[in-house]
Amino acid sequence: MCYVNRFCQYIANRCPRRFVQIVHPLSAFAVLSCIAFFFCLQMFYIAPKVFNDLGYKLYWIFFTFITHNILGNMLACYMTSSSVNTLSKDSQSPAPEEEHLWHKCEVCKKLSPPRSWHCVLCNTCTLRRDHHCIFIGNCIGHNNQRYFFWFTFYSTLGLLISFATLCMYVLQNGGHFKKLSFMIVDLISQIFSQPHSGNNFETLVLLLNISASYMPGFMLAYQMQILRQNSSYYKIFDCTYDLGFRKNCQSIMGQRGLWTFVSPLLKSPLPHDGARWQTKKSQ
Repeated sequence: MCYVNRFCQYIANRCPRRFVQIVHPLSAFAVLSCIAFFFCLQMFYIAPKVFNDLGYKLYWIFFTFITHNILGNMLACYMTSSSVNTLSKDSQSPAPEEEHLWHKCEVCKKLSPPRSWHCVLCNTCTLRRDHHCIFIGNCIGHNNQRYFFWFTFYSTLGLLISFATLCMYVLQNGGHFKKLSFMIVDLISQIFSQPHSGNNFETLVLLLNISASYMPGFMLAYQMQILRQNSSYYKIFDCTYDLGFRKNCQSIMGQRGLWTFVSPLLKSPLPHDGARWQTKKSQ
């Protein structure tokens, strides 16, 4: 992910408008297509052959819950701005005793709060900027990091469950662990050749599942570290703002903390507007 972001940032610095016009829609389309593909595959082909009637109904409820959270958090993350411009007029300028904590943005030509940085793609300074996500089409920052965290969490969870259900399908239809292990080895060593065992469809779906799991799983690992220390992507191990896990959760998730896993529709006000930050030392 680090190299992807650096490459995207390199391209964006040279042609930001064209980059936004081309890459964001394509990335969003790829994500939505992946969600639709795995949902239809699981619910209409794999799950009916793996579970009985009651199990299938429960699987429908559970997978619908996951899909709701993936799509809902993705949309909320896109619709929620973390721009410095979202601050009230009183908060857009520092108090005299805090002026030394703010820094001047050479692009915006004005003072920006601590932990905020300019995004060349959004063309604005972002509060507690984490990174710019090409798949969401928006900057991830103070106001929408909650949604991004749960988007990566449920995307990873959904793909892991999809992979597990596919393995169950293979095992229930004449397969065995040895056959399954051969199929997974084939994905790594002979992607474009004839598999040793199993049919091409099963192998192709396993390949797509594993490949699709990489990006959200990698992003989720970063987000868990950020949540643990209240840091950000470019300063992943910075402990300056680490106030303990409970307060870190509230700083990112809002007053309801980890209960926001229920739904992106659950209201959870953030403890402050993102202009003033308590540090570990001051605590």
